[in-house]
Parts: sequence; structure tokens; C-alpha cells
Amino acid sequence: MKKLIICLCLFATTAAVAAEPPEVNEKVLKAFKETFVRATNVVWHEMQNSYEAHFTQSQIVTRATYDTEGNLLRTTRYYSEEHLPINIISKLKKKYIGKSVYGVTESSTEDAVSYHITLQDEKNWYIVIADNWGSFELSKKFRKG
Repeated sequence: MKKLIICLCLFATTAAVAAEPPEVNEKVLKAFKETFVRATNVVWHEMQNSYEAHFTQSQIVTRATYDTEGNLLRTTRYYSEEHLPINIISKLKKKYIGKSVYGVTESSTEDAVSYHITLQDEKNWYIVIADNWGSFELSKKFRKG
């Protein structure tokens, strides 16, 4: 019985230490709070030379990566078709007739924004990469099982 209690205490202590969030520096926190005012469910992860915040804002799941000086390096957002820019939706509907949007992964850096759009029809999945100007490239095609 004593061994069981000791094991449970060790497990609880280990879980508490593992669940403790990283110590995020003030520059990063200040930059994050100024940029993502309505962020909820924020979880921080510390990398070697950066911090990554996982959160929800306006019902969009988002990841934001900052360097140690508080500069936003990149964001990744996961959402559905209605959050795509109108020019992308319009061109997508014309080029990929009969396919529906399953989901979108938007990647943004200081230099560019790209959209990885997952489309589907009855038989296949399609991964299409788009840029802000509506250029498309079919990256992958998978047969549904």
C-alpha cells in the first residue's frame, strides 16, 4: 500500500511539473497581447530560440511564433472556406468545379501568405497551394479509401 501511495505521489508531481507552462519573456507577451487582443485558450511552447503560442481567435485555431525579442516570425491558421479571401474562393470555384473545400491551412510570414487548401469530391482528396494573387498549384492528389 505504501508503494502505491508513493507511486501515485511521484506520478502527480511529475504530471504537475510537465504541465507547468514555460516562462515567456515580457517582450513576447507584450507583442502577443497587442497583436492578438481577443485570443482565448492560449498555450505557450518554448523552442530553442523562439516561443510559439497556440490559441483561438474569432473561432479560428491559430499558432503564432515569436523570436525572443518579441518579433512575430510566422502565423499558421486553420479554418474553413468562408474565411478565405474572396478572390481565392472565386478562382477556386472556377478552376476546381465540383469539388468542395474541406479545410484551409494559412501560413503567413513577413514576406508571403500561402493557403494550403484541401478539396474533396466523391473519389479523391486534393491539396492545392494558393498565394494571395490567386495562383494555384495542385500539390497532391489522394484516392479516398
